[in-house]
Amino acid sequence: MMREKVVITTFVINKAGQVKHFQIKLPKTAKLIIGVELGSRLITNTKNLTAPRPTESQTAFKRNTLFGELKLQSCENANVFYSGQLQSDNNMGYGDFSENQFWKVKPFTHQAMTFEETVIVNAGSTIIQGVFKDRIGEQYQTDVNYIVKVYLWYEQ
Repeated sequence: MMREKVVITTFVINKAGQVKHFQIKLPKTAKLIIGVELGSRLITNTKNLTAPRPTESQTAFKRNTLFGELKLQSCENANVFYSGQLQSDNNMGYGDFSENQFWKVKPFTHQAMTFEETVIVNAGSTIIQGVFKDRIGEQYQTDVNYIVKVYLWYEQ
């Protein structure tokens, strides 16, 4: 019988361009790493931040905000097995023609919920090394405080 479990690692980013090194400890009963999921919560009020604008856009679409980049690696043969970006979706309502003045699209509608990205990695090593690099602070050229959560799904 396969049992899925998750290890949640939380850390705070509070400096522009900060690089955070961390470790995720897996239990010895873990057999396979099967997924990675990212989440964040802002602590800083971003309404007061003004990003540099090289050109004015003529479209209604907004560029998604890149918070940072994550890399995970194992000491086993897989080495770097995950590289991803943590970003916000600033165009949630666009492309959904069912949105109108009475009903607005929410992040949980139309199967827009986030699910873990599937990875299949041997969990022979019980320590996973992680590196997160802040990008939003670099873009706004100021310290942006936010909490990052890394969800590492595994099989027992």
